[in-house]
Amino acid sequence: MKKQGVYLHCFPNYSQGKRAIWKSVHDNADGSTMAYLDHIPPELIKSKNSSEMMIELINGSIYCVMGLDGRNAARARGMNPSFIILSEYAYMDPEAWMTIEPRISQNKGTAIFLSTPNGQNHFYQLYNHARANPNSYYSSLLTINDTGVLPPDHLDKLRAEGWPEDFIQQEYLCSFTRGAEGSYYGKEIQKAREQERILSLPVMTDLPVSSAWDIGVGDATAIWLFQELRNGTLNFIDYYENQGEGLEHYLSYLDEWKRKHRILWGQHFVPHDMQNREFTSGVDRLSSAREFGYDMKVVPKKPIMEGIQAVRSTLPLCYFDAVKCERGIKCLDFYRKKYNESLKVYYDEPLHDQWSNGSDSFRYACMGIRAFGSSGNVSIESDMKALQNYWG
Repeated sequence: MKKQGVYLHCFPNYSQGKRAIWKSVHDNADGSTMAYLDHIPPELIKSKNSSEMMIELINGSIYCVMGLDGRNAARARGMNPSFIILSEYAYMDPEAWMTIEPRISQNKGTAIFLSTPNGQNHFYQLYNHARANPNSYYSSLLTINDTGVLPPDHLDKLRAEGWPEDFIQQEYLCSFTRGAEGSYYGKEIQKAREQERILSLPVMTDLPVSSAWDIGVGDATAIWLFQELRNGTLNFIDYYENQGEGLEHYLSYLDEWKRKHRILWGQHFVPHDMQNREFTSGVDRLSSAREFGYDMKVVPKKPIMEGIQAVRSTLPLCYFDAVKCERGIKCLDFYRKKYNESLKVYYDEPLHDQWSNGSDSFRYACMGIRAFGSSGNVSIESDMKALQNYWG
C-alpha cells in the first residue's frame, strides 16, 4: 500500500504455491484456523483472480502467487515486478531468478530467498555470499532449536521411528551437507568434500589424459578430462560443456587443450550414438573424429542402473579440480531421480535436466575404464607411436 508495484510470491511450481499460500490455512493461538490470504484486509482488495492466483489492491498494486516452472519466469519478468519472494529457492532452477533479476534491479526492488537446504547448490552459494557481505545482504539461518515451533523431543521421536539422520539434519537443523534429495551421487560427492578430494590438481605431463563424452544434439555436449594414476586413483582435471556446436568445435577445444598443457592423449570414451551418421554428409561421427586424429572407443551399451552403480563404486577413487571441474561436480551432485508430484514418490530412473549431460559423460568414463582397461601405464613405444601419429 505504501509503494505501488507488482509483488510476486514464487514457488518451484504452480501446485506448491496453490497449496502453501492460496488455499492454505494456519492455526491461531486460540485454536481457531485462518486462511493466509485473510491477512489482507478485505477493504484493501479491489479484485481477486483465483485462476491466476492474483490479487489487485485498491491502489493498483498486484500480489501474485506463482510457480516458476515452465515459461513462468519469462511471464514473471514481463509483469515488471519490484518485489519478489523466491520460496524453496534451493529447489528452483537458478535460471528463473537470472531471468527476473534485471527487472528487480532496474526497479530498485527487493528479493527474498527462502528455503530449506538441498545440498551445496546455488542456494548454498548465495547464502554464503550473503553472510560474507552483510552490508549488501541480510541473512538468517534458523533451526528447529531457534524457532521452537516443535517440542525439544520431536527429533528424538523421529529418530526412534527410523527417520534417516541426514534427512533430519537437513529439514530440521538446516544442514547443507546432505546430498540433494533424490540425488544418485550426492552422498559420494559430499564425502569427497569431507575427505578433501576436491582441491587444486596439477596436470601430470608424464601421464596420458583421457576424455569421456556425452554427445548432445538438441542439448549440451559434456566432456570430462581425467588422468589415471598408477596407484589406481583418478584425477578429473577439467570439464567442458557447450551446446549448439558441431563435432569440430569440441575436437578443436581438445587440440588447444593438448597444446596448452603439452600432454599425450590416452583413451577417448564416447556413447553408442557417436556411431550415428550425419544426415547431411552420411558420415558417422566416429569416422569424422578419426580424420582429426581422435580414435574414439564406443562404450558398450548397458542398463543405466548398471552404469550408475559403476559410478558409485568409482567415485571413492576420484579426485576433482575444484575450479576447472566446478560445473561437472554440480552435475554429479544434483543428478537425481524423477519425482512424481502427485504421488510424492521418486521413480527409479534419472531426471533429464541441465545436470544430466555431465553425469552421463562421467558414467561413460567409469564404464569405459571397465570395458577397455586403464591407460595409466602407457609404454614408451605407445608414446612414440602417438607422437608420430600426431606430428608425423
